[in-house]
Amino acid sequence: MFAFLVAPLPAFAQDADDVHPYLSDKYTLSLGIFFPERSFKIGVDGSVPDVGAEIDISQQFKLKSNQTTEALELGWRFGKKWLLRGQYFSVGGSRSATLDEDVEWGDYTFGAGTGIVAGMDVTITRMYFGYTFRRDKVHEFGAGGGLHRLDISGFIRGQAFINNNPPEVAELQVSTVGPLPNLGGWYIRSLSSRWALFGRLDWLSANIDKYDGSIINASLGVNLAVTRHFGVGAAYNYFEIDVGVTDDSWKGRANSRIHGPYVYLSASW
Repeated sequence: MFAFLVAPLPAFAQDADDVHPYLSDKYTLSLGIFFPERSFKIGVDGSVPDVGAEIDISQQFKLKSNQTTEALELGWRFGKKWLLRGQYFSVGGSRSATLDEDVEWGDYTFGAGTGIVAGMDVTITRMYFGYTFRRDKVHEFGAGGGLHRLDISGFIRGQAFINNNPPEVAELQVSTVGPLPNLGGWYIRSLSSRWALFGRLDWLSANIDKYDGSIINASLGVNLAVTRHFGVGAAYNYFEIDVGVTDDSWKGRANSRIHGPYVYLSASW
Protein backbone atom coordinates (compact mmCIF):
# COMPACT_ATOMS: atom_id res chain seq x y z
CA MET A 1 0.00 0.00 0.00
CA PHE A 2 2.81 2.41 0.92
CA ALA A 3 4.63 1.68 -2.34
CA PHE A 4 1.43 2.33 -4.28
CA LEU A 5 0.83 5.67 -2.56
CA VAL A 6 4.31 7.06 -3.21
CA ALA A 7 4.67 5.64 -6.73
CA PRO A 8 3.34 8.82 -8.39
CA LEU A 9 6.14 10.88 -6.80
CA PRO A 10 8.76 11.87 -9.39
CA ALA A 11 11.89 9.78 -9.47
CA PHE A 12 14.98 11.91 -8.97
CA ALA A 13 17.90 11.44 -11.32
CA GLN A 14 20.40 9.97 -8.90
CA ASP A 15 23.94 8.84 -9.39
CA ALA A 16 25.97 6.67 -7.04
CA ASP A 17 26.71 9.64 -4.76
CA ASP A 18 23.11 10.88 -4.71
CA VAL A 19 21.43 7.95 -2.94
CA HIS A 20 20.11 8.06 0.59
CA PRO A 21 22.31 6.12 3.07
CA TYR A 22 19.36 3.82 3.89
CA LEU A 23 19.87 2.27 0.45
CA SER A 24 23.66 2.39 0.23
CA ASP A 25 25.08 1.70 3.70
CA LYS A 26 25.69 -1.67 5.30
CA TYR A 27 24.73 -0.75 8.87
CA THR A 28 21.92 1.48 10.19
CA LEU A 29 21.06 2.44 13.76
CA SER A 30 18.30 4.58 15.22
CA LEU A 31 17.72 5.61 18.82
CA GLY A 32 14.79 7.77 19.80
CA ILE A 33 11.67 8.45 21.82
CA PHE A 34 8.34 6.71 21.28
CA PHE A 35 5.16 8.60 22.32
CA PRO A 36 2.54 5.86 22.26
CA GLU A 37 -1.16 5.83 22.96
CA ARG A 38 -1.69 2.56 24.83
CA SER A 39 -4.45 0.25 25.95
CA PHE A 40 -4.06 -2.87 28.11
CA LYS A 41 -6.54 -5.64 28.73
CA ILE A 42 -5.63 -8.72 30.71
CA GLY A 43 -7.56 -11.75 31.93
CA VAL A 44 -7.01 -14.86 34.00
CA ASP A 45 -9.06 -18.05 33.72
CA GLY A 46 -10.17 -19.43 37.06
CA SER A 47 -11.63 -22.72 38.19
CA VAL A 48 -14.94 -21.12 39.14
CA PRO A 49 -17.42 -21.31 36.22
CA ASP A 50 -17.87 -18.15 34.14
CA VAL A 51 -14.84 -16.46 35.72
CA GLY A 52 -12.07 -15.13 33.53
CA ALA A 53 -13.33 -11.85 32.14
CA GLU A 54 -10.68 -9.43 30.94
CA ILE A 55 -9.85 -6.33 32.96
CA ASP A 56 -9.36 -3.20 30.89
CA ILE A 57 -6.50 -1.76 32.94
CA SER A 58 -6.16 1.36 30.81
CA GLN A 59 -9.85 2.28 31.29
CA GLN A 60 -10.74 0.83 34.69
CA PHE A 61 -7.67 2.38 36.31
CA LYS A 62 -7.49 5.43 34.04
CA LEU A 63 -3.85 4.99 33.07
CA LYS A 64 -2.37 7.89 31.18
CA SER A 65 -3.04 7.18 27.54
CA ASN A 66 0.45 8.25 26.51
CA GLN A 67 3.85 7.50 27.95
CA THR A 68 7.24 8.31 26.52
CA THR A 69 9.63 5.41 26.19
CA GLU A 70 12.98 4.82 24.53
CA ALA A 71 13.11 2.70 21.39
CA LEU A 72 16.01 1.18 19.49
CA GLU A 73 16.22 -0.15 15.94
CA LEU A 74 19.17 -1.51 13.98
CA GLY A 75 19.88 -3.03 10.60
CA TRP A 76 22.66 -5.00 8.93
CA ARG A 77 22.96 -5.76 5.21
CA PHE A 78 25.07 -8.74 4.28
CA GLY A 79 25.65 -10.30 0.92
CA LYS A 80 23.90 -8.64 -2.00
CA LYS A 81 20.33 -9.44 -1.04
CA TRP A 82 20.08 -10.19 2.68
CA LEU A 83 19.10 -8.01 5.63
CA LEU A 84 18.89 -8.48 9.41
CA ARG A 85 16.90 -6.01 11.53
CA GLY A 86 16.25 -5.62 15.24
CA GLN A 87 13.84 -3.54 17.32
CA TYR A 88 13.31 -3.01 21.05
CA PHE A 89 10.88 -1.03 23.20
CA SER A 90 9.05 -1.47 26.51
CA VAL A 91 5.77 0.11 27.64
CA GLY A 92 3.85 -0.31 30.87
CA GLY A 93 2.33 1.35 33.89
CA SER A 94 0.35 0.89 37.09
CA ARG A 95 -2.35 2.85 38.87
CA SER A 96 -4.57 2.67 41.94
CA ALA A 97 -8.35 3.09 41.70
CA THR A 98 -11.60 2.52 43.53
CA LEU A 99 -13.72 0.04 41.63
CA ASP A 100 -17.14 1.14 40.38
CA GLU A 101 -18.24 -2.48 39.97
CA ASP A 102 -17.13 -5.99 40.86
CA VAL A 103 -14.05 -7.25 39.01
CA GLU A 104 -13.41 -10.99 38.71
CA TRP A 105 -9.89 -12.23 38.08
CA GLY A 106 -9.16 -15.90 38.28
CA ASP A 107 -11.09 -17.27 41.25
CA TYR A 108 -11.03 -13.95 43.10
CA THR A 109 -13.60 -11.16 43.13
CA PHE A 110 -12.59 -7.59 43.94
CA GLY A 111 -15.78 -5.92 45.12
CA ALA A 112 -17.22 -2.56 44.08
CA GLY A 113 -15.95 0.24 46.29
CA THR A 114 -12.64 -1.55 46.92
CA GLY A 115 -9.39 0.35 46.45
CA ILE A 116 -6.95 -1.75 44.44
CA VAL A 117 -3.78 -1.34 42.38
CA ALA A 118 -3.23 -2.91 38.97
CA GLY A 119 -0.68 -2.69 36.19
CA MET A 120 0.73 -4.28 33.07
CA ASP A 121 4.05 -4.22 31.20
CA VAL A 122 4.81 -5.24 27.62
CA THR A 123 8.39 -5.53 26.30
CA ILE A 124 8.99 -6.24 22.62
CA THR A 125 12.23 -7.49 21.10
CA ARG A 126 12.01 -8.08 17.35
CA MET A 127 14.51 -9.84 15.10
CA TYR A 128 13.78 -9.93 11.38
CA PHE A 129 15.61 -11.73 8.57
CA GLY A 130 14.74 -10.46 5.07
CA TYR A 131 15.48 -10.94 1.40
CA THR A 132 15.62 -7.98 -1.00
CA PHE A 133 13.59 -8.69 -4.13
CA ARG A 134 14.21 -5.33 -5.79
CA ARG A 135 16.84 -2.71 -5.14
CA ASP A 136 18.12 0.16 -7.26
CA LYS A 137 19.11 3.81 -6.75
CA VAL A 138 15.55 4.84 -5.91
CA HIS A 139 13.64 1.86 -4.51
CA GLU A 140 14.04 -1.13 -2.28
CA PHE A 141 11.45 -3.80 -1.59
CA GLY A 142 11.94 -6.95 0.46
CA ALA A 143 10.15 -9.53 2.56
CA GLY A 144 11.03 -12.17 5.10
CA GLY A 145 10.32 -13.44 8.58
CA GLY A 146 11.60 -13.46 12.10
CA LEU A 147 10.65 -13.55 15.76
CA HIS A 148 8.97 -11.26 18.26
CA ARG A 149 10.06 -12.00 21.81
CA LEU A 150 7.15 -11.00 24.04
CA ASP A 151 7.57 -10.29 27.73
CA ILE A 152 4.10 -9.65 29.19
CA SER A 153 3.27 -9.25 32.87
CA GLY A 154 0.34 -7.99 34.88
CA PHE A 155 -0.80 -7.76 38.49
CA ILE A 156 -3.74 -6.75 40.65
CA ARG A 157 -3.61 -6.13 44.41
CA GLY A 158 -6.31 -5.34 46.96
CA GLN A 159 -9.11 -6.72 49.15
CA ALA A 160 -10.73 -9.70 47.47
CA PHE A 161 -12.82 -12.72 48.32
CA ILE A 162 -13.22 -16.19 46.84
CA ASN A 163 -16.62 -17.88 46.91
CA ASN A 164 -18.37 -16.65 50.06
CA ASN A 165 -15.29 -16.52 52.29
CA PRO A 166 -14.40 -13.30 54.15
CA PRO A 167 -12.32 -10.82 52.09
CA GLU A 168 -8.55 -10.89 52.35
CA VAL A 169 -5.67 -8.93 50.89
CA ALA A 170 -4.66 -10.63 47.64
CA GLU A 171 -1.91 -9.88 45.15
CA LEU A 172 -2.24 -11.81 41.92
CA GLN A 173 0.55 -11.73 39.34
CA VAL A 174 0.84 -13.28 35.90
CA SER A 175 3.63 -13.23 33.35
CA THR A 176 4.82 -15.01 30.26
CA VAL A 177 7.91 -14.80 28.06
CA GLY A 178 8.24 -16.43 24.71
CA PRO A 179 8.91 -16.04 20.99
CA LEU A 180 6.30 -15.65 18.26
CA PRO A 181 7.28 -15.92 14.59
CA ASN A 182 6.25 -13.21 12.15
CA LEU A 183 6.07 -12.60 8.41
CA GLY A 184 6.40 -9.20 6.81
CA GLY A 185 7.88 -6.86 4.27
CA TRP A 186 9.40 -3.40 3.87
CA TYR A 187 9.72 -0.65 1.28
CA ILE A 188 12.21 2.25 1.03
CA ARG A 189 12.11 5.09 -1.48
CA SER A 190 15.13 7.36 -1.78
CA LEU A 191 14.00 10.82 -2.88
CA SER A 192 17.57 12.18 -2.85
CA SER A 193 20.81 11.75 -0.97
CA ARG A 194 19.13 13.45 2.01
CA TRP A 195 15.48 12.34 2.02
CA ALA A 196 13.97 8.86 2.19
CA LEU A 197 10.51 7.44 2.86
CA PHE A 198 10.03 3.98 4.36
CA GLY A 199 7.37 1.59 5.51
CA ARG A 200 7.20 -1.90 6.97
CA LEU A 201 4.59 -4.38 8.16
CA ASP A 202 4.90 -7.58 10.24
CA TRP A 203 1.91 -9.82 10.80
CA LEU A 204 1.01 -13.17 12.36
CA SER A 205 -2.20 -15.00 13.22
CA ALA A 206 -1.66 -18.53 14.44
CA ASN A 207 -1.87 -21.08 17.24
CA ILE A 208 1.72 -21.78 18.24
CA ASP A 209 2.82 -23.64 21.36
CA LYS A 210 1.33 -21.81 24.37
CA TYR A 211 0.03 -18.83 22.34
CA ASP A 212 -3.14 -18.48 20.29
CA GLY A 213 -3.83 -15.16 18.63
CA SER A 214 -2.44 -12.43 16.41
CA ILE A 215 0.27 -9.80 16.29
CA ILE A 216 0.70 -6.71 14.07
CA ASN A 217 3.80 -4.48 14.01
CA ALA A 218 3.96 -1.64 11.46
CA SER A 219 5.79 1.62 10.83
CA LEU A 220 5.59 4.46 8.29
CA GLY A 221 8.07 7.34 8.27
CA VAL A 222 10.67 9.66 6.79
CA ASN A 223 14.41 10.20 7.34
CA LEU A 224 16.62 13.23 6.70
CA ALA A 225 20.36 12.61 6.33
CA VAL A 226 21.85 15.71 7.94
CA THR A 227 25.39 14.54 7.15
CA ARG A 228 26.73 11.53 5.27
CA HIS A 229 26.55 9.30 8.35
CA PHE A 230 24.04 10.95 10.70
CA GLY A 231 20.42 11.94 10.36
CA VAL A 232 17.07 12.57 12.04
CA GLY A 233 13.72 10.99 11.39
CA ALA A 234 10.11 10.61 12.38
CA ALA A 235 7.71 7.71 12.03
CA TYR A 236 4.33 6.50 13.16
CA ASN A 237 4.63 3.10 14.84
CA TYR A 238 1.76 0.68 15.48
CA PHE A 239 1.88 -2.49 17.56
CA GLU A 240 -1.05 -4.72 18.51
CA ILE A 241 -1.15 -8.10 20.19
CA ASP A 242 -4.20 -10.19 21.09
CA VAL A 243 -3.22 -13.59 22.44
CA GLY A 244 -4.50 -16.34 24.64
CA VAL A 245 -1.86 -17.88 26.87
CA THR A 246 -1.72 -21.42 28.24
CA ASP A 247 1.28 -21.51 30.53
CA ASP A 248 2.16 -22.96 33.92
CA SER A 249 2.25 -19.46 35.40
CA TRP A 250 -0.71 -18.00 33.50
CA LYS A 251 -3.80 -19.24 31.74
CA GLY A 252 -5.74 -16.35 30.29
CA ARG A 253 -5.69 -13.65 27.66
CA ALA A 254 -3.86 -10.39 26.96
CA ASN A 255 -4.69 -7.60 24.57
CA SER A 256 -2.48 -4.57 24.05
CA ARG A 257 -2.54 -1.81 21.43
CA ILE A 258 0.41 0.59 21.36
CA HIS A 259 0.69 3.26 18.67
CA GLY A 260 2.02 6.76 18.18
CA PRO A 261 4.81 8.97 16.83
CA TYR A 262 8.46 8.03 17.07
CA VAL A 263 11.25 10.60 16.65
CA TYR A 264 14.84 9.50 16.48
CA LEU A 265 18.48 10.12 15.64
CA SER A 266 19.99 7.82 13.03
CA ALA A 267 23.46 6.69 12.05
CA SER A 268 24.64 4.67 9.06
CA TRP A 269 27.96 3.47 7.78
